[in-house]
Amino acid sequence: MDQATPTTGKTERIRRMFDGIADRYDFANKLMTLGIDRLWRRRTARWVASHSPHKILDVAVGTADLSMELTRQCPALEQITGVDISEGMLQKGREKIAQKAPQANIQLEQANCEALPYKEESFDAVVSSFGVRNFEHLAQGLEEMCRVTRPGGVIAILELSVPRNPILRCGYTLWTHTFIPLVGSLFAHNRGAYNYLPRSVRQVPQYEAFTKMLLEAGYGKAEYKAFSGGIATLYYAIK
Repeated sequence: MDQATPTTGKTERIRRMFDGIADRYDFANKLMTLGIDRLWRRRTARWVASHSPHKILDVAVGTADLSMELTRQCPALEQITGVDISEGMLQKGREKIAQKAPQANIQLEQANCEALPYKEESFDAVVSSFGVRNFEHLAQGLEEMCRVTRPGGVIAILELSVPRNPILRCGYTLWTHTFIPLVGSLFAHNRGAYNYLPRSVRQVPQYEAFTKMLLEAGYGKAEYKAFSGGIATLYYAIK
C-alpha cells in the first residue's frame, strides 16, 4: 500500500527531514554509534524471537535493519510488514532487502505510524527501533501499536536514551552535542537534522516513564533493559 499518507505538523517535518537524509542515514548512524547499534538490534530481535512470532509489524521501519535481523533470528516467522512515513527511507530499505535478504518476506509500506492501516489484533509482535521518539503524538502511536497486537502478543521498542550515571551522561552529552552534528554536517550534509536527532532523545519519556506509557496504552508486564550503560534502552511488554 505504497501511497501518500496525509500528515500535519511535526509528522510532516519529520517526513521531509528523513526523505532528505535517507541516502546517508545508514553510513552516518554506523559512524556515530561505532556499530554498536547492530548489537542492540540483535539483542532486541533475540527477545522477540523467544516468543516465536509468525507475523511481525515493524513500525517506523526506516531502512529495515531490525526487520532483516528478525528474519535471521525468528525461525517461525512467516511475514514482516514494515511501515514508515518517509518514502525515501523505505526505498533505501527495499534496496537493502534486495541485496542482503532477497528471500525474506518483508513488505515495506508508507503509512502514518500513528494511524496504522491494519485490523485489530493482526500481528503476533510489534517492534520499532529508533523511531517512536519522532512521533507527533507518542501516546496515540503506542495505542495504535497495541490495537494491532493480538492478545498474548508482544511489543519491543528499542530507543536511544540518556544514561543515568553522571559520568556517562557527561560524556554522552559531549558526544551528542558536538560529534553527532559534525557527522551530520560532513557526511549527511544536513547539520540541522543531526542537531534535532540528539535533542529528540531527551524529549521522549524514558525508563519507568516509558513503561508506564506502555501500560496505559493497553499492554501488561511492561519492563525495560538498558544497553551500553543506558545509551539505548529496550522496552518490552506482553498484551
